[in-house]
Amino acid sequence: MAKILVSEKVHPCGPALLEQAGHEVIYLERREQRELAEKLKDADGLFVRVMDITPEMLEEAHRLKIISKHGVGVDNIPMEAAKKRGIAVTITPGANSQAVAEHTFALLMALAKNLVPVSDAYRTIGFEAKNYPEGAELEGKILGVIGCGRIGSRVAKMGLGGFDMEVLVYDPYLEAVPKGCQKVEALMDLVRRSDAITLHAPLSQETHHMISKEILTAMKPTAYLINCARGPMVDEEALIQALKAGALAGAGLDVTEMEPANPENPLFHMANVILTPHYAPATLDTAMKVSTIGCQNLVDFFAGLEPAGRLL
Repeated sequence: MAKILVSEKVHPCGPALLEQAGHEVIYLERREQRELAEKLKDADGLFVRVMDITPEMLEEAHRLKIISKHGVGVDNIPMEAAKKRGIAVTITPGANSQAVAEHTFALLMALAKNLVPVSDAYRTIGFEAKNYPEGAELEGKILGVIGCGRIGSRVAKMGLGGFDMEVLVYDPYLEAVPKGCQKVEALMDLVRRSDAITLHAPLSQETHHMISKEILTAMKPTAYLINCARGPMVDEEALIQALKAGALAGAGLDVTEMEPANPENPLFHMANVILTPHYAPATLDTAMKVSTIGCQNLVDFFAGLEPAGRLL
């Protein structure tokens, strides 16, 4: 049987599957890169969330045969190094899609309705908080969705069916978009027309800082930016300056360029910004689904079966 290293806290239902299959499950005592590198040396499989795996770690991990990602983003896994060493890589497709899509709208609605500043004001100045500047309704507004995969398509459908929004989609890798949506060929076209822009593309060289100073300047001053994808997709310094200048109405960010974000980050101190700590997938439902699928991938792999979501 295989020795499986679980690098971070996961719902116990997944590791229980590994143990039921007869595998040995080991854990990190501390969330430290040094300990991860050391314990990888004699592990046959790895179940990882967001800790960074380096090519050097894989060079020393002579027994490692598979990396199972807890989620779908593989920017913390050196894919070329894994491919070179013949290490399989799997993800858990679809497991967190609903949770992230719902969090996207939770952020958007909280911004549009001024929920955070009004709630804070109610606690400090009392009922006079009802005189806070009015919020906005989403019905009839234009929602711009960048990246329309499993999560983006759910967000698009929520905007269409739940709020009667007009939905624009920018995704150069798709030929068709959800029924009722409009596919746009130019990112700038979506940016200039949208009342809310939400990011759901993977992080790559192409998408790094795709939300640039130029893009932010082109947004409507009444528009909101939502990012539940990856922090480096947004030029954070440009975003801070754009918010200060009133180039957009606000931002809801579940991810930041550096994680964890520096406590001195100006975004923490802006009334029109909501920051959450990569919390979008953090529902009990998703935790159980991701842990189960990720560990089932390991069970299937070592049983000679084809695991779900295999990338390598």
